[in-house]
Amino acid sequence: MGWVTFTDKFGKVTKVEKSWGYKKDDKGVLRIVLHHSSLPFAP
Repeated sequence: MGWVTFTDKFGKVTKVEKSWGYKKDDKGVLRIVLHHSSLPFAP
């Protein structure tokens, strides 16, 4: 889990919450099994 910050060509910054889940497959290769991104909650 963490934050990723994107900046567009006009300098506008957007902060996004990111989550990744990893698991090794039968051959021992690390695979992404979960990915989620969303804008932070703003009431």
